[in-house]
Amino acid sequence: LSLLCLQCHTKNATFNLHDWNAGEHANNDVSCSDCHKLHSGADLIVSPSDTADMCFRCHQKVKAEFMMPSRHPVAEKKVFCTDCHDPHGTVNDNLLRDDSPKEACTKCHSEKEGPFIYEHADLTEDCTNCHRPHGSANNHLLKARPPFLCLQCHAGHQTSATSTEERKAAFYTNCTDCHSQTHGTDLPSKSGKGMFTK
Repeated sequence: LSLLCLQCHTKNATFNLHDWNAGEHANNDVSCSDCHKLHSGADLIVSPSDTADMCFRCHQKVKAEFMMPSRHPVAEKKVFCTDCHDPHGTVNDNLLRDDSPKEACTKCHSEKEGPFIYEHADLTEDCTNCHRPHGSANNHLLKARPPFLCLQCHAGHQTSATSTEERKAAFYTNCTDCHSQTHGTDLPSKSGKGMFTK
């Protein structure tokens, strides 16, 4: 059915369906009629406020993620699926409108974009190294809570503590208590090594 629709709608400048065949929906046999009511009238556009309900019919795992304690405000209709994804197809992974997850995220979170003099290397490429894009049980959409998230890449602090309790306290301290500028900073730390502490 999509091929029938595309005969006209790829010629119409109103719609951007040129990447439909490269998209995941086309590759998974999703047709136009799965989302659009073809004979409901001249205007088949799904309003942004209705997209989540429509998308969640198929994307049940994503629906569950949006019910987590830390999530984007999709239920409040402040953010819409189509802000980040183009359901009509893109050449990018996960139907992202932008070339990378970082580009998609920094459209709203521009203060995290940089460039910074002292950059957190993994964050210059992909926000999803640390964050879940839809929802998480951890604050700030984090994949794991600090310090466990940080310890996946960084060695823990060396401590001169002698008691077991002091060593545990040093290990389980939240990294962001001291390293508050985790995305990057232009200000050097007291050590002058750019430790993301200001």
